[in-house]
Amino acid sequence: MKNYTAIKAACQSNSKFTSRILDEFLLYYAAEKDKLAKEADQRLGTYRHITQSIDKSWYNMLKSQYIIHRVMKESGLIHKYLKHAAINRLEATDKSWLEQQASSPWEFSFARILDSPEADFYSMEDVFSGDTYLLYSTGISDILKSGPIELWFNLIGFNGSCWQTYGPLSGYKSFSADDVFFFATEINPGITDEYALMKDVAKNPVPYMMLFGRSNYPLTIHEGEVLEVVLSELEDIDLKEADLEKEFQVDRIDMVYRLKLPGMENKPHFAAAYYDRAEKFLQVTAMTEKGYMALAKTFQKLGVQVEVPADIYVRPSMLSAAQEILKKEIELMPYELLFEEDVDQEDADVEMKKLNELMALALPFINEGKEPDLEAIAKQVGLDLEDNRETLTAIFEDIKRKRKG
Repeated sequence: MKNYTAIKAACQSNSKFTSRILDEFLLYYAAEKDKLAKEADQRLGTYRHITQSIDKSWYNMLKSQYIIHRVMKESGLIHKYLKHAAINRLEATDKSWLEQQASSPWEFSFARILDSPEADFYSMEDVFSGDTYLLYSTGISDILKSGPIELWFNLIGFNGSCWQTYGPLSGYKSFSADDVFFFATEINPGITDEYALMKDVAKNPVPYMMLFGRSNYPLTIHEGEVLEVVLSELEDIDLKEADLEKEFQVDRIDMVYRLKLPGMENKPHFAAAYYDRAEKFLQVTAMTEKGYMALAKTFQKLGVQVEVPADIYVRPSMLSAAQEILKKEIELMPYELLFEEDVDQEDADVEMKKLNELMALALPFINEGKEPDLEAIAKQVGLDLEDNRETLTAIFEDIKRKRKG
């Protein structure tokens, strides 16, 4: 059984070394010696549209984290600095601590909490390497008081007994490992596996640091299903229209077919595929894992082996964050644009019908000078009240104003 009292004492001692040697000395030494402060500002400056909305103190912590990572990572500058006169002038215990740290490189880790064996101690699993490690962090304990966190992104170093964090802690409420992998491939399309992803993080962690700015995006759940874009693409696929019409609701524009799966075509699943007959290209999409699996099973009947798991899993929160951070439009379903006008009109017609129904039920109350129970009426007609609250408020205020006039 681990002696957590002894490990905690080691962690607290390590924190004192970190504060005295890194924060008060090496941070400034590296900033000046290798112009790392300027380098950090330049790289962070690429994402000024994100950093300008955060506190200056948080920006400075990001900057410090970047510099210390450059120094303490594998093949970092610490190996060069240990030969410098300024380091050799340190007290023997301080230099020994630095040498120990240099022998165990610091690294960024995307990890989830497996359990907490003791207060402020966490058993972590790196979601890309699969490695598990013991982490001590009072900061994580404080963050968890405000709610659960799905994934953590931290710079960590080993103190001889367990791992500790350095710099700001990034806890994501809705980002998954699949989301981060998607984000990484948008930064660098050459990333094909987890090893390449973490090499990219080690090379330049700044884009990944920016995810903290959208870490509070909530997990979107509808009817018990986690909403996420689930998508696979297949080439050299030959499908017959007659077979498609047996299994799907088929819409066609030129040589492109939209194939909606009956029973799964609406919220929350939105299970649909797009088949380009000319290119023999098939894209299979859904907004839930359940919807995607139902599509895969249906295509298997037609002799098409749709990949399970899918090629891409990305939640709306990450898709939004990636587009904002990277300042680019990400279009995952270009074929849907061919059918978009039709879909938008159908949705608009249904929404207008529900609005009219709600108005018809609410007006008698307004005519009597009473406030209608919009929550109950909206539920009755199946209308999303929050999406339409501003419209309804404007309509009711206009009615009241006219009647007073």
